[in-house]
Amino acid sequence: MLEYDIAIIGSGPSGSCAALTLQNTNVRVALFEKEEFPRQKVCGDGLCDRSINTLRAISESYYFEFMETFSPLPMQKTDLVYKGTHYTLNFKNFGYTCKREDFDAFLFSRIQRDCSNCTIYQNTQIAEVQKHERGLVIRSSQNETFFAKMVIVANGAKSHIATELTGKPWAKEKNGVAIRAYFSGVSDTKSDTIELHYSKKYFPGYFWIFPMQNNIANVGFGYSMKDKNKHPLSIHEIFTEWIQNDGKLRERFKNAVPISKMQGGLIPYNTNDFSSAGNRYIITGDAASLIDPISGGGIGSAMYSGYCAAKTALQCVETQDFSYTQTKTYEKALKQRIQKEIRKRNRLQKLIRRLPFMLDMFAYVAKNQKRLQKISSWYFR
Repeated sequence: MLEYDIAIIGSGPSGSCAALTLQNTNVRVALFEKEEFPRQKVCGDGLCDRSINTLRAISESYYFEFMETFSPLPMQKTDLVYKGTHYTLNFKNFGYTCKREDFDAFLFSRIQRDCSNCTIYQNTQIAEVQKHERGLVIRSSQNETFFAKMVIVANGAKSHIATELTGKPWAKEKNGVAIRAYFSGVSDTKSDTIELHYSKKYFPGYFWIFPMQNNIANVGFGYSMKDKNKHPLSIHEIFTEWIQNDGKLRERFKNAVPISKMQGGLIPYNTNDFSSAGNRYIITGDAASLIDPISGGGIGSAMYSGYCAAKTALQCVETQDFSYTQTKTYEKALKQRIQKEIRKRNRLQKLIRRLPFMLDMFAYVAKNQKRLQKISSWYFR
């Protein structure tokens, strides 16, 4: 049986950032990925400032390599669209758009190149993790067996491993579902502006248009699974209906052509719950439900959680203390950086869900640009 200090299950942004953070240490790391790179991932393709800041915290050189490799579009503004009116927010700290397939492959390639202490297992899905007196026994679906002193769970939404370790069942009502496709020829997109279209009917869901390079746009729609049964149409039908029923959007999509299949995925919202560590385990990214309850953004928090998880795991190995007394340092780091904003946005989401007319009130207040920027400062503070 092969033995490691730390096993990382999943090599999306959180798992990859954990592995990259552990480079140049004496820690023996195993990284398990159920697929083979490059692989598809359904996403809006937006990288917020937290994503970029975490990448720079791991290695400043990775940031420059990323910029040189992809020349991503900088997103300096957001258009919030409600009842056909655009309300434009300017970002002080902007992010970029980059295809998730490309960004994930970029992070993974740096592990392959730079992490000599990390053994990578692709096409290896982990079936179960069993507790042992000295650590954890990890079994793959191919019936391979591994041993690790602790595990970082980073295998995405609806993680059965996270459920088994925490004992908390998966809750449908805490999740959303989204679909997206790539389109060419969507008119009137701005290369530095992402669009979020809202309606009272589907809030906290929204329709989005994210500009990409080469006149391509990432276009999608997502909403809460809690509300899924309230609407007679399927999510694909709602997507089509949204475009057809909005005169301006219908005109903008008149000559647009889908250049990819419509694909979907889960959105595990954070509900102000940061119970994501225990004896010999830490849970990160979508497996820890770290997605913003209003914007649906999760890459930045996933990357930051992987970074913090690796720092805590390294302390565990150095002290040979893998108890919750040590791993809860990770929960504290997440709360310090993320909890305040999540609590605020979760309350705002609940308020508007209960009182949909609040969207009309916000729209009225936001007609004044100064007031709009004040709302923005409060929201992002």
